[in-house]
Amino acid sequence: MGWIGRVQDRIAARYMLCLMFFLGLTVTFLLRVNINLAIVGMVNSTSVEPTSQEEALSSASGGCLAANVSVSTNKQVVDGAQGEFSWDEVQQGIILSSFFWGYLIFQIPGGRIAEVVGAKRVFGGAVLINGALAIVLPFLARTHWILLLVVRAMQGLAQGVVFPALSAAVVSWVPLPERARFVSFAVQGASLGTVVAMPLCGLVLNAWGWEAVFYVSGVLAFVWCVAWWLLVFDTPDQHPRISRDERQYLKDNLGDNNNVKKPPVPWKSVVTSWQFTVGYIAAVGNDWGFHTFMTLGPKYLKGALGFDIEKSSWFTSLPYLGQWIFASIYGTFADTLLKRKKMSLLGVRRMSIVISHLLPAISLVALSLTGCNTTLAVAILTIAVTVIGSYASGFFQSPMDVAPNFAGSLTGVMNAIGSITPIISTPIAGAVLQNDSTTNGWRGIFWIAALMYTLCSLPYIICFNAQIQPWNNAQKEEVKTTAVLVMSNVVTSDAEDSYVDALTKSKQG
Repeated sequence: MGWIGRVQDRIAARYMLCLMFFLGLTVTFLLRVNINLAIVGMVNSTSVEPTSQEEALSSASGGCLAANVSVSTNKQVVDGAQGEFSWDEVQQGIILSSFFWGYLIFQIPGGRIAEVVGAKRVFGGAVLINGALAIVLPFLARTHWILLLVVRAMQGLAQGVVFPALSAAVVSWVPLPERARFVSFAVQGASLGTVVAMPLCGLVLNAWGWEAVFYVSGVLAFVWCVAWWLLVFDTPDQHPRISRDERQYLKDNLGDNNNVKKPPVPWKSVVTSWQFTVGYIAAVGNDWGFHTFMTLGPKYLKGALGFDIEKSSWFTSLPYLGQWIFASIYGTFADTLLKRKKMSLLGVRRMSIVISHLLPAISLVALSLTGCNTTLAVAILTIAVTVIGSYASGFFQSPMDVAPNFAGSLTGVMNAIGSITPIISTPIAGAVLQNDSTTNGWRGIFWIAALMYTLCSLPYIICFNAQIQPWNNAQKEEVKTTAVLVMSNVVTSDAEDSYVDALTKSKQG
């Protein structure tokens, strides 16, 4: 334990918490997206001989593959033909979306559990379960493809708690002037997870086979869990190694809410709150667009533009590397604007959603018009995914803006609604590509995502006010009202007693 103390003597406890959330989300997204690349080695995609393969691929993609596929790519596709599973495009779409079947279920209860029990056990348990399921996934996939769907849904079920747990921890640990920076850095672990997953899974797949992709992911999850358990605590008061200055700073800026019993969620007020509603509408657009990039990105680069798997993995990671860097800089910029009072909180939220939604929408339209120009396509893809990073300073913080007392539960609701979109969008994309796998098919997929980004951002931009809602303190107001009534009754009762006593004495006299 000595090295732990030395590390935390030099790093503030809330910064260590941020780092561990960042690394935890890196691991969870590695576990989430590893199948996007592993499936290339799992599927018996073709039995065409090398001599005729280029011609077949060219026909299937409207000519792009013929222009872009190299000799090494032809070899890779033939190697990919040795995959042991005969899944068509629709089945693959169902497999890729099955994670989200479970993901949406546990968002709301997961958020509430994190508020009551604490983020440490909830977030850490989610990663531990995901790691264990990743290790058994290859065996279950070989047993039956339905079991693969079940294990992926179970991984989604466990991961459903991670973002609600983050929100629950933020309101216990992070003052408002630091939240954009903290949340932006922490959630970009998701981007780094994708950055790491693409090249790592590609290299592991080529070197040791698709099974190793899941084994390596599981081992990394177990290593992170050990560090998380030793370094992270639910509140500043529970942390044994936090400095006295930091503890006092957090108490001064956050109050003593961590020691107050969590009130029940006023669900009627939540579901009828327009301020909360515009936040989860924005989440729907973000999730639709983001998962179009994340889930279908590798397939687009390989199937439509003709990259081999190793090259595709590195190119696919570039946009998420850009998002990671951009979000970290943007979060600091947003906090600076607030701290120096150069922009209001509402102004920061609106600016952030314009960048995170409308710029990617424009990029998707441009991407659909690139044709076979792979350099331009990769450049546009990189820019689009990069600017999405501003979402952590925008709509993602709306639960903390409107009701910090219930941030975990509300984040769960928001993520649950948003996570429905990949269940719909991924199979739709699979059906589109089943009928038309050319660049024309991909154009339709990109236009739909652009439309979702635009329509879902407008209510937030026009209507959101970034103010705490009255129902956030409903129980406190009820307690105050009750107290006033009680005191009133006490005063009235005392006055009546005094009047009776005086009257009695008067008669006796």
